[in-house]
Amino acid sequence: MTSFFQRVLSKLLGGNPAPAAPPPRARGTRPQPVVTKPATAVASAPVVAPPARPTPVALAARRPLMGSNGQVAGFEFRIDNSALRALAIGADPVAQAAHVAAVLVAARLVAMDGRIGFARLPVAWLALAVVPKNDAGTVIGVEFDALAVPLSSEVMFGVEAKVAEFRAVGAKLAWGVGQAMGSNPDFLLVRPATPEAITGLIATLKAPHAGLANIPFIATDMASVEDMERALQGGVRLACGSLIASDKASNLGNAGPLAPEVGRVAQLISKLAAGADTSAIVGDIKGDIGVSVRLLQRMNSASYAHLGGISSIDQAVMLLGRNDLHRWLSLMLVQFAGSRQLSSALQEVALWRARLLELLAMERGESEPGRFFTLGLGSMLGLILKMTPADVVATLSLPPEGAQALLSQSGPWYLYLRTAMNVENQTASEASAAADGFTSAARVLELSSQAWDWAAENNVRTTV
Repeated sequence: MTSFFQRVLSKLLGGNPAPAAPPPRARGTRPQPVVTKPATAVASAPVVAPPARPTPVALAARRPLMGSNGQVAGFEFRIDNSALRALAIGADPVAQAAHVAAVLVAARLVAMDGRIGFARLPVAWLALAVVPKNDAGTVIGVEFDALAVPLSSEVMFGVEAKVAEFRAVGAKLAWGVGQAMGSNPDFLLVRPATPEAITGLIATLKAPHAGLANIPFIATDMASVEDMERALQGGVRLACGSLIASDKASNLGNAGPLAPEVGRVAQLISKLAAGADTSAIVGDIKGDIGVSVRLLQRMNSASYAHLGGISSIDQAVMLLGRNDLHRWLSLMLVQFAGSRQLSSALQEVALWRARLLELLAMERGESEPGRFFTLGLGSMLGLILKMTPADVVATLSLPPEGAQALLSQSGPWYLYLRTAMNVENQTASEASAAADGFTSAARVLELSSQAWDWAAENNVRTTV
């Protein structure tokens, strides 16, 4: 299957990925166009060197865009701040246009998969964008403060014309309140960075400005998960920001008791890690109706249809194996997030981070990459269940290297968490990738895209 990254690179460079039979799409909302290759040139035709292609632009890291329904509604893409500054200083319109294209193509491909592709661009560079024939599902955030440069009337005329062109092909546009663009935005774009700013935003939603009553808000660059939840509960349509807790000590102190199922699953994980006999594990699973039912549902899902049906716990454990059983039990824990606003979205983020760490470990040749899947899951479990890092380590029975990575942000395994957080914070760079032993930032971002695809397919909305 052609990867997300390969599709972006193909569009940027004007090529086509290797043909492959298109598999069924989990979120298929739009069929892929059929591309017919031109006939092969005759042997006598002169050989002409192809024009030099521009250096590929690294795909901007995506950041999950949370919806008011508590799920990942789409993804945000933007040009990295350091790249923005360098491009502004260089004033090279070709390089600027290439970065604009990278962000827009990435957002467009997300939209083709049925989610919102949110592309943030400096207002002065919007005029450099190429408008496609169809851009439904893409939202373009026009930012007036991204670059500290004056905007001439000529530039603004070009921007307003480009806005009209994008709207004509189905794209939505977002910008801030009070920006003179000749029309109202489809979304109002805000960046409430403090609790006070969120309070003001919610007040504005309750008493909107004249003429803006029915325009939904997108809040981005928010400081924490709690801030995003508060904004969404207050009426914001979409929110994006840092995936950390606002005040760990306060959140942990206010956390209620964990669901009893968490303790029972943790005991099973602990016994597996300690090397308990498989027959004892089977006995414990049989003694827990909830785990037994979920395990049989899992083993009789489409993923295991080739086994012809599993009717007993003994058979299920034998076929699944101890390593995959440990992985499945760890995954089960993310379902106990309770009724918080972003439960489903955080589960998908946890799956992404877990799968990304596993892929990164495979990339570096680790002998047991599955252990890094559990580490990635554990790095989100504290936020999801409001547990201390020490409790997470104990619950998942992490080895010493995993405990060191979570508890002190150090040790040989921490580089995987650090790489994931660089991607998450949109700060991945060639320097950071090389320092952590990866071939390039582009490769890290490609693995991240694969992990997001996997997370979307495996998010716990039905049966784990």
